Amino acid sequence: MKSVYAVMTLLAVVALVHSYARTAELNGSTHVGIVERVFVEQYPGVYVDPSAIGRDYRGPAWAHVSFSEPLEDGRTADVARVPAGMTVEPGDLIEMRYGADDPAQSADSPEQDRVTALLRKHG
Repeated sequence: MKSVYAVMTLLAVVALVHSYARTAELNGSTHVGIVERVFVEQYPGVYVDPSAIGRDYRGPAWAHVSFSEPLEDGRTADVARVPAGMTVEPGDLIEMRYGADDPAQSADSPEQDRVTALLRKHG
């Protein structure tokens, strides 16, 4: 019975290390996706739909982005920060760049996942 627990523990550790390694593959990478929804961080940790608060909102905007093909780690969607001054809407085709999990390890990667370019407006 002890050997079963040892094998299961070893498999869990291998799976955990493998998942961290796969996530690290995205650090600094750029991908194209379609904006599904946009949220505004009205207060720290409080995200709302911009249509509920009008155009005069404060705080950073975030886009929920879906990808046509799964990424290296299997993700088909993710969230990226929209830079100040850029407006994105659902249906827009954007380019996003993944930030570094640990910014100290990668000086050329941004700290946060962020939208880097608006490639095509919807419609």
